[in-house]
Amino acid sequence: MGPPWIDVFIGGQDGVHTYRIPAMTVAPSGALLVFCEARRESIRDASPTDMVLKRSLDDGATWLPLQTLAHGEGTDALMNPVAVVDQETRTTFLACCNTNRGTRGEHRHHLLLRSGDDGLTWSEAEDIGNRIAGYDDTFVPGPGCGIQTRSGRLVIPGYTSPETIDAKGERGFRSRVLYSDDHGESWSLGQPVSTDANESQVVELADGRLMLNMRQGTGQSCRAVALSSDGGESWGTVTWDRALNECPCQASFLRYSCAGSGDRGRLLFANPDNVGERFGVVERSRMTVRASYDEGQTWPVKKLIHAGPSSYSGLVRLANGDIGLVFEGGETHRREWIRFCSLPLAWLTDGCDR
Repeated sequence: MGPPWIDVFIGGQDGVHTYRIPAMTVAPSGALLVFCEARRESIRDASPTDMVLKRSLDDGATWLPLQTLAHGEGTDALMNPVAVVDQETRTTFLACCNTNRGTRGEHRHHLLLRSGDDGLTWSEAEDIGNRIAGYDDTFVPGPGCGIQTRSGRLVIPGYTSPETIDAKGERGFRSRVLYSDDHGESWSLGQPVSTDANESQVVELADGRLMLNMRQGTGQSCRAVALSSDGGESWGTVTWDRALNECPCQASFLRYSCAGSGDRGRLLFANPDNVGERFGVVERSRMTVRASYDEGQTWPVKKLIHAGPSSYSGLVRLANGDIGLVFEGGETHRREWIRFCSLPLAWLTDGCDR
C-alpha cells in the first residue's frame, strides 16, 4: 500500500480535452506549484494549448482552482513548461514555447513568465528570443524544472534540432541548456552535447559540476548522461547509464539533499521503468522513483509507484521534507490524469533512510 495520491488535473475537466507535460517546483514561501499544458481540443501535440497552473499551500494535500497563465490564440500551442526559482530575488520563472505562431517545422517563439508572490499572480508572457545570446529558435525547454546553482546561475535544460542531417536522413536532436547570470534579465544558450539526445533535466553535483540526464535518441534503451565543468556552457563525452532504463520517455531528476551537517547527499530520479530502443516499441508504464547516494554513479533504491500506464513526471523536495512526485498516467491509457503523490523518504527506502 503506497502513500495517498490526488489527481491534480483530469482530462475533460474545466473544458480541457487533455492535460499533459507537468512541471513542478516549490516557491520561496513553500507553496507547491504544478504547471502543465491544457490541450483544449485534442490529445495531440501542438494542438491549441494554454499554459495553466494549480497551487497547493499544504504540501499537496489540497489544491487551489486552475489558473490560466497564458492563453494560446487560435492554433497557438503553448508547450514544454520549465519552472525555475531564483532564491536570491524570490522570483519564480516559467519558461515555455509557442510552437505554432508564425513558425514552421521545429522553429518556435520562446516565452518567459515571472511571479514575485509565490505563483499567486504572474507577468504577461514575454517573448525573450532577442535576449538570448547564441539564440536558436529550435530550442525546446525541458520539459520539467530548472535549477539555480550555488553561484546563482539559473539553468533551464532542453534541446535543439541541428540543421545537419545524419547518415540515415534524420535530423536528430541535441540536449543543451539555457542559462542566466543576471536573475533572468538576459540569457545564453550553451553548447549542445555531442550525440543524439533530447528532453533533459539537470542537477548540480557536490563538486560543482552539472550533470545533464537525457532522453536518448540512439536506441540505447537507457538514459544518456553528460557532465559540465563550466555551468552548462559546454559538455563532456556523453555516456550511458545502464541502471536507468527507458522506453524512451521524459524523466525527472532532482538533488534532494547535500552531504554535510550529519546528512548525506541524495539524488532522485523518476521515469517509466521499461526498456525500449525506440519510441512506441514498448508502452510507457511502471512509474518508478530511484535514489542515489554517490552523485548518480549507482542507483540502489528503486520503488514502483504506479504499475499502470504512466509517462512524464516531476520531482521536488517538499517543505515538510517528503518527496513530491507528479506524473501523467491512467488506468487504461497514460494521459487520463496528472497525479500528485507525497513520498516519505523512509517509505521510499523501506525504512533504511530517513
